[in-house]
Amino acid sequence: MRPHIPNRHLLSRHHGLYARRFGSQHSRTQKISLTLSTKAPKQTAIEVLSKHLANSSGNSINTWEGKDSGYQHGAAIFASRDFATWLGDESFISGLLNTLFKSSTNGQVASQDINVLCAVTDGLTPKRLFSEPQTGFSILYGSANNILPGLWDSNDFGSNVDQDREASVSFLTNPLPGDTRPLEITLPLANTVFQNGRRSTLFASRWQQRHNDSIARTLMQEKRAQTIIPHANSAGHATPILPLLPLTPPRKIVAGLGNIVRQVEVNGSPTPASKELEGLIPKVFDHRSKQDASYSPGPIGVWCWVIPPQVVANQNLLDLKVFQPESSQSEAELSLDAMSVFSELISSGCRLHKILSGGGGWGLKQGLLSIDPETNHSPLDQDDIEMFIKAFQERDSPNPSEGFVTPGSYLMFCIEPHCTGKEVGSSQQMIPATVLGVALNNDQELNPRGLSDKIEVVDNHFGVVSKTGLFLKALPHTTGINNANNSSEQPRPFTTKVDFPRASFVL
Repeated sequence: MRPHIPNRHLLSRHHGLYARRFGSQHSRTQKISLTLSTKAPKQTAIEVLSKHLANSSGNSINTWEGKDSGYQHGAAIFASRDFATWLGDESFISGLLNTLFKSSTNGQVASQDINVLCAVTDGLTPKRLFSEPQTGFSILYGSANNILPGLWDSNDFGSNVDQDREASVSFLTNPLPGDTRPLEITLPLANTVFQNGRRSTLFASRWQQRHNDSIARTLMQEKRAQTIIPHANSAGHATPILPLLPLTPPRKIVAGLGNIVRQVEVNGSPTPASKELEGLIPKVFDHRSKQDASYSPGPIGVWCWVIPPQVVANQNLLDLKVFQPESSQSEAELSLDAMSVFSELISSGCRLHKILSGGGGWGLKQGLLSIDPETNHSPLDQDDIEMFIKAFQERDSPNPSEGFVTPGSYLMFCIEPHCTGKEVGSSQQMIPATVLGVALNNDQELNPRGLSDKIEVVDNHFGVVSKTGLFLKALPHTTGINNANNSSEQPRPFTTKVDFPRASFVL
């Protein structure tokens, strides 16, 4: 059964994800996306958007802007990497802002300053679950106070020219299903060295209306990080969309330390950690070649869930359908069947790690697997030795922190599914919504729609992707309210990185 990815109206009516609490309409945030290629002229893009907004009442914020002294206009403008230079074009951004805010004030741009965040990502979310990311712009706009808290906080200022790590944007949103803690999803930005000479492109700017009705930039500041709140005063939960193909049932860890797994239990016997994978991957290649004549074998990324034993028992994971070479179900179908289970896993605090290396060897080193230890978006040189010491100290703990592999926990190995062209075309639509996703991490540029000059405007949609992945963190309660079990004990801290292609979260 295919999972349902609800649209905005269904979410509002049935799940409350977009339902607003009682209060003023000043929390209203608009979203809109433009898909296009660099072949389209800049002025044409603005004219198409202006015409669309003039004919659409859905994106009108009406004239309440500016009536309160504390209100400030704001916009978060995200561009795919091939449009990095457009963000630095003052004339283009001025025209874009004039269009967005004139449309919401009955033809007159309000006199307040407009606070803007510009960022370059690896692309826009695809139209369908299994299709490729798009190129263009995705925009949130409305109240700067709601969308861009701390925009001018100097702690986040810094140059993006000679940095070892990309800048990032963190989205504060509703909890994962079954949790009550707010969720922070950090999205690393694109590498734009070959577009504009910067490791990342993230900057704040302030704009002001001139007497000739134009909007001019009065201030600009590069940033290393920024928090965004896409929905002010919303209720409900974020929806994980995790299309992974399970290769094995959960395997109990027999021996391992830190991020190294030495042995797992298969059919009751200790086995080198990589042995089962070494036998399965060639079968995956053979199966794909038989099912799809156009398939071309290449490297396969492997991920594993690190699962506490109580979660394995509660979720009945031993009955989960896994890849079988003789199965009549396609990889796409199996991955869709497993998505609800993976949603439960991540909501239960299980972490996902990519397999970095392993296999081969002999003696005590036979079959070792190294998993990616990164769970936070932090500086690259941050205390690897301390990580190992902490893992050693917690080697006998039933509740190790930071997702370190320890005997008694379980691993479940997965890969990204292969989809036929027909399955890509019939997969679930991902628009309109508010979506953060993961794109394939390769050196190829996104397909710019065959360099067509066509421009498409998508109402009520904001969606961007990162090739690095998404970093999830469940934030502690700050209100003093107890958790869902009415217990004074706070849930365990939860952080993980989700970096397999096509993963996404509907906010």
